[in-house]
Amino acid sequence: MRRLCKFLMFMGSIVLIYMPSLATAEEGKPFEISAQVDNFDFATIVDTDKPSGISSILDRVAETGATTILWRLTHGGHLRFQSKLDSHGYPEHINKRRPLDPRALYGWVRYGIDEPDILRTAMKLCKEKGLKPYIHWCFEEYHGWDCTLSDFNLEHPQFWSRSVNGKVWPGRCSLSYEPVMAHKLAILDEALERGVEGIYIDFWRNGGWIPSKDDYVEPVIASYKKKYGQNPPSNNEDIRWATHVAGYITDFVRQLHKHLDAYQKATGKKVELMVGIPYIAPLSNNRPLVTYGTDWQTWVKEGLIDTLVIQCVDWDKKNPFESTRELCRSVMEVVHGRCRVIWPIQMYPYTSTGIPQYKEATGKSTEEIAKALMQMAWEEGADGVTLECVDYDNYSKETRDLLRALSKKEYRFVRNGGK
Repeated sequence: MRRLCKFLMFMGSIVLIYMPSLATAEEGKPFEISAQVDNFDFATIVDTDKPSGISSILDRVAETGATTILWRLTHGGHLRFQSKLDSHGYPEHINKRRPLDPRALYGWVRYGIDEPDILRTAMKLCKEKGLKPYIHWCFEEYHGWDCTLSDFNLEHPQFWSRSVNGKVWPGRCSLSYEPVMAHKLAILDEALERGVEGIYIDFWRNGGWIPSKDDYVEPVIASYKKKYGQNPPSNNEDIRWATHVAGYITDFVRQLHKHLDAYQKATGKKVELMVGIPYIAPLSNNRPLVTYGTDWQTWVKEGLIDTLVIQCVDWDKKNPFESTRELCRSVMEVVHGRCRVIWPIQMYPYTSTGIPQYKEATGKSTEEIAKALMQMAWEEGADGVTLECVDYDNYSKETRDLLRALSKKEYRFVRNGGK
């Protein structure tokens, strides 16, 4: 009898020890797969401007196991919905300050004037399909410096960005001007009215605009002089100057945070703010600050963002997977649970850090690499992964099936419960 009691006590202690982990697995936060979706990339396959086509796009993307849709809000300066604030289609007359870009048209694409409203339709369909309806808002206004697509830019040349030599960038208005900031927030309101539940700001897609190089405008120069008692340096890689310029982008993020907070108080609806930072690690490199104007550690420290997306890291070609793990882990350590962290799976090769580059470095298949990246993210306690970008077939059926299977079984919940 005494032995039986001791055995029962022992088993009871084992149950108590393991109960928390069992509860975490049962009640933990889902391991998220967010998919960046550019409906234009499906334009030769389905009617991307019709509800049936949009539904087909979402169904295709969902084959990856995606739980969150990051739907592209713009192409260049064209808004892909019926905005009353800015341009969303080419005018009939030719304006030589605008590019004659056939890619944005295919001769018939008019995403900003189509009925029904594309963004409203996409967000509604996401909800009906059980997908989180977010937007992918690229931090750019045009892919180039010499012209623009945005009506707002064309109407406000006094806000155009400039280089240290005074060369204008009509494709970008400086955030240092209050009307520019107000315009951005007004566009956000238009998106929110269409059922958007999350905002993803993509800082890699900046259209080639480098804040520290192209924001030598009067308000920025004046505030630098006032603070430091001297003119800004001509070397845009000067850390003090780059940090000063980045302060205006930090103010933009603060304004977004404040705006979304007010929206939640007014409506009771929480809208998640996600930001994507390219080349975020090694932490010793200044590229995120100098090239992209992203002082992301300040954003985390001030609690301005809900989710930090690691868009890419400079992993070591001689040790691809372990260096990726160490670099992403270093970001997690800085964040220290103050916001969610999402790791990257990139089929696109443009950052030179995606699956094509892993294949070159390792000789492994796409499926093996995708599984390894997802496994690492889960093992290190990340809140999920983001897929850049999901086109019709750039993630093959085999890869889509694999990711979906992993998301339903091994990596269904965040390890250790997440944030």
